Amino acid sequence: MKSILPFFAVSLLLAPLVHAQVQNGTVSGSVQSSKGELLPGINVRIKHGTQGTATDANGHFSLAVKPQDTLVITGLGYNSQEIAVKNQRNLLVRLNDNTAALNEVIVVGYGTQKKSDLTGSITSINEAQFKKTPTVSLDNGLKGRAAGVQVSTTSGQPGGATSIRVRGSNSVNTGSEPLYVIDGFPVYNDNSAAAAGATVGPKLNALALINPNDIVSIEILKDASAAAVYGARGANGVVLITTRKGKEGPTRFDFNAFYGIQQVPKKLPLLNATDFANLVNDANGTQLYTPEQIKSFGEGTNWQDQIFRTAPEQNYQLTAAGGDAKTKYALSFNYFNQDGIVINSNFKRYATRFNLERQATSRLSFGTNLSIARTDANQALSATSGGEGTQGVIEEALAFNPILKVRNPDGTYVLQSDRGIPMGNPVATAKDLLNRSTTYRILGNVYANFKILDGLDFRTSAGADVINTKEKYYAPRTVLSGYNVNGQARVSSANSTSWLNENTLTYHHNFNDHALTVLGGFTVQKYNRETVTTAASGFVNDLQKADNLGAGAIIGSPVTNVDNWQLASFIGRINYAFKDKYLLTLTERVDGSSKFGTNNKFGYFPSGSVAWKLSEEDFIKQLHLFSELKIRASYGKIGNQEIASYQSLAGLSNMSYVIGDQVVKGYAPGNIPNGDLKWESTAQADLGLDAGFFNGRLNITADWYNKKTTDMLLFINVPWSTGFSSALQNIGSVQNRGVELGLNAAVIDKQFKWNVNLNIAANRNKVLSLGPVSQILTGEINGYLKISNPVVVQAGHPISSFFGYVSDGIFQTGDAISHSAQPTAVAGDRRYKDLNGDGKIDATDRKFLGNADPKFFGGMTHDFFYKGFDLSASFNWVYGNTILNSTRAELDLPTGQKNSSERVKYRWTPTNPSNSIPRASLNRSFLFSNAQLESGSYFRLGVLTLGYSLPARWLQAARIQQLRVYASALNLFTITHYTGYDPEGNQTGQGTILRGVDADTYPTPKAYMVGLNLNF
Repeated sequence: MKSILPFFAVSLLLAPLVHAQVQNGTVSGSVQSSKGELLPGINVRIKHGTQGTATDANGHFSLAVKPQDTLVITGLGYNSQEIAVKNQRNLLVRLNDNTAALNEVIVVGYGTQKKSDLTGSITSINEAQFKKTPTVSLDNGLKGRAAGVQVSTTSGQPGGATSIRVRGSNSVNTGSEPLYVIDGFPVYNDNSAAAAGATVGPKLNALALINPNDIVSIEILKDASAAAVYGARGANGVVLITTRKGKEGPTRFDFNAFYGIQQVPKKLPLLNATDFANLVNDANGTQLYTPEQIKSFGEGTNWQDQIFRTAPEQNYQLTAAGGDAKTKYALSFNYFNQDGIVINSNFKRYATRFNLERQATSRLSFGTNLSIARTDANQALSATSGGEGTQGVIEEALAFNPILKVRNPDGTYVLQSDRGIPMGNPVATAKDLLNRSTTYRILGNVYANFKILDGLDFRTSAGADVINTKEKYYAPRTVLSGYNVNGQARVSSANSTSWLNENTLTYHHNFNDHALTVLGGFTVQKYNRETVTTAASGFVNDLQKADNLGAGAIIGSPVTNVDNWQLASFIGRINYAFKDKYLLTLTERVDGSSKFGTNNKFGYFPSGSVAWKLSEEDFIKQLHLFSELKIRASYGKIGNQEIASYQSLAGLSNMSYVIGDQVVKGYAPGNIPNGDLKWESTAQADLGLDAGFFNGRLNITADWYNKKTTDMLLFINVPWSTGFSSALQNIGSVQNRGVELGLNAAVIDKQFKWNVNLNIAANRNKVLSLGPVSQILTGEINGYLKISNPVVVQAGHPISSFFGYVSDGIFQTGDAISHSAQPTAVAGDRRYKDLNGDGKIDATDRKFLGNADPKFFGGMTHDFFYKGFDLSASFNWVYGNTILNSTRAELDLPTGQKNSSERVKYRWTPTNPSNSIPRASLNRSFLFSNAQLESGSYFRLGVLTLGYSLPARWLQAARIQQLRVYASALNLFTITHYTGYDPEGNQTGQGTILRGVDADTYPTPKAYMVGLNLNF
């Protein structure tokens, strides 16, 4: 409080004057307001020195100086002023208001605006904020940075997936990830499209191909007013990415590097060999292991220790930028290499970017943005993967018999547990299974700007996003899935190209108290993707792996696929301001998409927003309280087109028939066409407040929003007489309502500085209607246990709602079990509540048990600076969500057929009447209940960084502008009651319905690193 009160007093006054005299090596004086009042709290120091002082309570200061010194005078809310002492006797310095924050220009769709003129809800993240976190991909750098934007690392796999939700999930079946626009080119973070299909398990993060070190700003468009300019693709929010451009001046080189090590944050406590042997005997009701054998087993093999490792990661970036009055350029090279904490998992990226701007004439300028990247990755399977017959490494390490060793006496791998349950050796699976992908991506555009008249500009651009992916999968004989088939291989490749042409005309005109900007444009985008996949098994040996499929005895049928879509759009936007107080924005986008029916090819997405800059009103200025005060209101409609192509058309599916003794191919109708198929539409209202205090020292942004998505794209059941089981239709609606609060403050702004950024948000999701469908079931989660339909989508509840039985502890000896709702149970079995009181336990006794959406989530960053030192701590949190811990469900079931949690040592027995872990039994019968659900709330220190910038005078001789060294720790600690590896883990990655399901997810590592930033 003491540090803020003086600055509050300063903020009430304008244009202070510094009066000082220099005598006998001392500069002394006072600071006066424009009214002649003395001001405390103004800092005077020697540039590049350690000496400094602040005006005392009476506004006076005194400091020893030399003639060669330069004084730096700063105060909260005022621009820093420098003055050379030299031989001056009397000094007079005026401090000017610092309005940089209000005049900051940020990127909006198809243009830029002053931050103070925004009428929509936009969060801006600058380069300094973003680069505090060394990240693999740009989406990871957004975590905890923006109110209402929930970022989840769904897999700790190197290059693994990240899921982002901007103001909740809008749909059940369609994509819910935001649209990314990189230097004007729209792309999706669609991990399924980034992979060709050969790899199994988690897919690579599509955005990991974009080098985050090239980014200088990120804007997140959250409401309809801001995102409507992207029409049919704006419903899930839009993330605008701007990369580094050249500046006028000599070539400047930036070299950034870091090296670090990663560790698994924690390991799950499991039974050792001795305890497991006792469980096996107990579950089988007989002595399969003698006391002498059990005594000899000891601790046995800790399979988690066998697969986890301390893994290095490193990153190197060199950037050159510069130019003259007519030509500006920026060129960067990047190498990133990350080994995973699971052995044999890794990710590498090689990337280069070239940005060029040229002012050809006074009216014509042109330029290009070009990035080229290659990634190589070997993905470790973490959980069971459908269709491949291979359990994941994490699943195997948690389940494999601890009595067994890694290898047999002859050096070969022990392939499976001896308890009769097929379970692969996790070390063999991790080391020998090949699951590799190589991807090349070229993303670039060329553009030209022509000034037709003063105030009238034409811009045209053409670009392409080309992705080529090749994937190899090979399970050798040393891996369980390859043992019985003498090796199995699969090879796949995919080539995708997205072409884009945009043409816009912008008119600016200011007259009297009016300011007008009108934008009109036409864009067209075409996407094409081709894939081919083939497989083989039955190889003579494993030497060639997946490089010679013709050597396999059994050759699988090749599978090819072609996908393409086109989008043609018209854009219109009007920005109007009156007296720089009253702001109006009107936007309209018309999108025509090949994905939708002949009757609904075009969608119309209008929006409008207004803002009132109260801080420009005289009656507010007289308060001398606000540096900014603005209220905003917006309403509009945006869309979602993220469905597979051709859904509106009648399709054909190839079939195989046996005629005589031959197999012949034919075609049959593949779906029910729907000529009325159209976009999902999301109407959103937003009310916002932007307030600044103490001349920009404290800034607050608050928003309330209400989103309603209608015409949801859902597959609904149709009569079997149609020949099909389901059809895609526009039915149902979903609502998201919430509030957001963002705050940033310069708590202390003297020689020691302390800045705080804080955000918190609450979103409530609810399905309003499913049309004629009463509920949507989610199918079965595969694994040791079969969990059927754990999530049910039903009107009146959030999309990701868990639905199951209610556990009522364990039946104890003496309970009247035969008269209960579970008459066949015995003491030690799990008891369930008979909710409807009909005397039996069946499907009617299930209820909604919680959902995966948090009640609150947010982030907080503290930045400290003192004499060249900087310390940054970034936290993020989630509160009130529920996780289905499928891993714990398996580990807490004491069957003795696989290893179990250490908790199973305290299972129910006649002498230990546990009320949480049931008795040991070979019976795997299982009912999904709240016993398998846990709180997913957590509070995490995501990044802690300590840096030191060497004094400039030390570097001048070497012509170095800046040299900063730092040490960082990532995911240093997490406070949570969740018992799994990571409360962010999500089996389905970017999926919407099963968001809160953790099934043997690859843990997010803890990392320690050192690095440097060098500018010369």
